[in-house]
Amino acid sequence: MMRRSTVTEEELVRSAVARLRAGILAIVCGLLAGTGLFVATMWLVLQGGKNVGQHLSLLRYFLPGYSVTWSGALLGFFYGALFGSLAGGLIAWIYNRVVDLRHPRKRTG
Repeated sequence: MMRRSTVTEEELVRSAVARLRAGILAIVCGLLAGTGLFVATMWLVLQGGKNVGQHLSLLRYFLPGYSVTWSGALLGFFYGALFGSLAGGLIAWIYNRVVDLRHPRKRTG
């Protein structure tokens, strides 16, 4: 037998559902993606060899100006931060919309 939830239980559930801050998630994802691409590029540059970064250098087709070099690492950080922050902001926006659909806020006033 199912019982109906009371108003206070619904308010507890609504307050327990965390909403994401899009700006914070965008900054964190941007820094992670930018740092990841920077470190990967620098690792290959420092490793050296005959054909440095054969696979990672294919990113030049999607990221204009990118190469597996010192300057490419800095440009890679920029691109990683840009696309990572866009992805993080989009994830937070979608998540918050789903939370609003499932647990609408009460209008006051």
